[in-house]
Amino acid sequence: MSEDEAAPDEQPAVRYGRKRRAPRYGTFVATGAIVGVVLGLALSLTRPASGDFSQNSVIGYVAATLGLLGALLGAGVAVLFDRRR
Repeated sequence: MSEDEAAPDEQPAVRYGRKRRAPRYGTFVATGAIVGVVLGLALSLTRPASGDFSQNSVIGYVAATLGLLGALLGAGVAVLFDRRR
């Protein structure tokens, strides 16, 4: 007899209950951060450089700021999805 077949006198264990379907917070936060960084790169590359800051520093600051805001927004969306259920 193979391991896949259960013996006729043995019943498979029955599990009762409902599986909790919660969102994966890390995925939402990472997606929000990536969207924020991409949006920051697009915004800073389409604007002309000002005389006060170099183009590289503007790209870095805007991408970091929008990445953090995107991560916070992604976490907020995950919390809303979790509270809905």
